[in-house]
Amino acid sequence: MTGNEHSAIETYECDVLVAGSGASGMSAAITARYRGLDVLIVEKEPRFGGTTARSGGWLWIPGTSLAKAYGIEETPEQARTYLRHEAGNNFDGARIDAFLSAGPEAVDFFTTRTALRFDMPLVFPDYHAEAPGGAQGGRSMVTRPFDGRELGEQIRTLGMPLPELTVFGMMLGSGKEIIHFMRVTKSLTSAVYVAKRLSRHLMDVLHYGRGMTLTNGNALAGRLAKSALDLKIPMWLSSPVRELTVENGAVTGAIVSREGRKVRVRARQGVVLACGGFPHDVERRKKMFPHAPTGNEHFSPGPIGNTGDGLRLAE
Repeated sequence: MTGNEHSAIETYECDVLVAGSGASGMSAAITARYRGLDVLIVEKEPRFGGTTARSGGWLWIPGTSLAKAYGIEETPEQARTYLRHEAGNNFDGARIDAFLSAGPEAVDFFTTRTALRFDMPLVFPDYHAEAPGGAQGGRSMVTRPFDGRELGEQIRTLGMPLPELTVFGMMLGSGKEIIHFMRVTKSLTSAVYVAKRLSRHLMDVLHYGRGMTLTNGNALAGRLAKSALDLKIPMWLSSPVRELTVENGAVTGAIVSREGRKVRVRARQGVVLACGGFPHDVERRKKMFPHAPTGNEHFSPGPIGNTGDGLRLAE
């Protein structure tokens, strides 16, 4: 695209442009806004939330205040030992240390300043709890269920959970709720609970077109969106980034397609590429995974629009 073409299109200015509206994108946008910056989120898909909204939405972060509230104390070295064992030759000590230090701080930031809330089951073991540094609990947490009505009209554009993770289209919470559904034919208490839950879900579907009790990844995306909404962060849907603009060797913004036209977004402080991976980039999958020569051997829960745009833009 030539300089003349750039000057002929509409311009939008902000401090930070975030490409992608999953957990990473919305988290980055909210953090930047709390630092007093003017932020814009752009999302390629017509619905926000990315893979996050379709996922289980669990977080694995050792040493949090949630764990300490249950009396679970551990040194960073314990988790570091576990991660070193799990990562093998891919272990990156500097990144691991940054994660172990900043992870608990990030949880405190979001749970005290935003709509984000987590629950931590007392016993939810690491996947390889028997490995060196592994633990039986205190590291995994899940987003607390959220009432979708709090999003107002924005609930209509929240990504839907995967059908495989629902019961009659209804998202279930973890722990006690799942136990009630598993015991529905064995316990009167559980049968009553399930009947009420199904009735409430049916009423929501008739009124809103979807369930309003958001759980797991849908709750994580919903709570982050509520936080962004409270901070008045604009979010453009169906607005893919077409290219990054570079001046004097520095990225200064991007060209975004919006409502059939191109918009030049000038980002004074920077651009965050939170576009996810490349689950639906068949050509890159073919090159990266020799065991999957056609690029179609594996199913991905990611949205169909997740085609590796962030990687291509960076490259």
